[in-house]
Amino acid sequence: MGWLHWERFLCGTDCAAEPDSCVSERLFTEMADVMVAEGWKEAGYEFVCIDDCWMAPTRDERGRLRADPRRFPGGIRALADYVHSKGLKLGIYGDVGNRTCAGFPGSYGHYELDAQTFASWGVDLLKFDGCNADSLGLLAEGYRNMSLALNKTGRPIVYSCEWPFYLRPVQQPNYTEIKQYCNHWRNFYDVYDSWNSIKSIVEWTALHQDSIVKIAGPGGWNDPDMLVIGNFGLSWDQAVTQMAMWAIMAAPLFMSNDLRHMKPEAKWLLQNKEVIAINQDPLGQQGYRITKDKNFELWERPLADRAYAVAVLNQQEIGGPQNFTFSLTFLGNGLACNPACCIQQILPTSRDWGVYNWVSSLSVEVNPTGTVLLKVVPL
Repeated sequence: MGWLHWERFLCGTDCAAEPDSCVSERLFTEMADVMVAEGWKEAGYEFVCIDDCWMAPTRDERGRLRADPRRFPGGIRALADYVHSKGLKLGIYGDVGNRTCAGFPGSYGHYELDAQTFASWGVDLLKFDGCNADSLGLLAEGYRNMSLALNKTGRPIVYSCEWPFYLRPVQQPNYTEIKQYCNHWRNFYDVYDSWNSIKSIVEWTALHQDSIVKIAGPGGWNDPDMLVIGNFGLSWDQAVTQMAMWAIMAAPLFMSNDLRHMKPEAKWLLQNKEVIAINQDPLGQQGYRITKDKNFELWERPLADRAYAVAVLNQQEIGGPQNFTFSLTFLGNGLACNPACCIQQILPTSRDWGVYNWVSSLSVEVNPTGTVLLKVVPL
């Protein structure tokens, strides 16, 4: 869990024109300050992550990566020290190929050196992109080599990969292998600040669940990309849907927004302890879609202590709230509420639904493009 600059701040490098939003040490120190002061750290968000465009255009005379000296005058080590002094962790970005996606120096041919550089700076997470690799063979080799190089440093560094996303157009990823090397991995396109984007990520995940759900678990996760709640493109119901579905999908929770200017309702949703508890559930099993009925989708996620998280998503984009009725025997292969259970609604608001038995039906009213998130606890 943490914060990542990309979706909201992109590749802003002109700090004279945009001092509040350019990719600079000021942006990251200010986010770190807010994360501590306004309850984000306490809620579980611990990584402050730099994405592309932090680098100088060339390596130094010893071949090492370096931060842009104008935008990061103190360098990355000083920034890491500052972030660590707040009890937070620092993430950084690199690329497996010759250049990053934005054209800055890539790590090809420098994996060991770059891993040592990151470790010497006190970096805690590496997001390793897959642009500009000359072949799929070099892409895979690069992801493997950087994983080994990071481990060789002796510093624990979370390794976030884009390996399957770049493989997929050509070949089916070997997720068993990818999980041996990476801690989380992107499968699909970058998230945008739009309902269309959220909807397509959820749909892609459902279509590919047979190949991706079983591999997820402690140490290795499917990454559907950043939370864009608190920006401009999602309605309230759509923001609830993103938060609920990312919890069901056992997704890493990396927000990309401006924490310095957050509406109270977005903050409430992103810091919601009950949703975060589902997302971070110790069983570590990813959820999946169990049925699709016209515009409704029913998803479940097995939780620790035989509990289940259940999401009812209404994909309809016209009209008003609709009811979806289903039998509790649908859940957990008939075992989620056997012989009885209590049901708690988590989103869009928290309320206790009471006790049900395994032959009960449940009727859930859901707004267009909204989701109702429930927790089913066996009795």
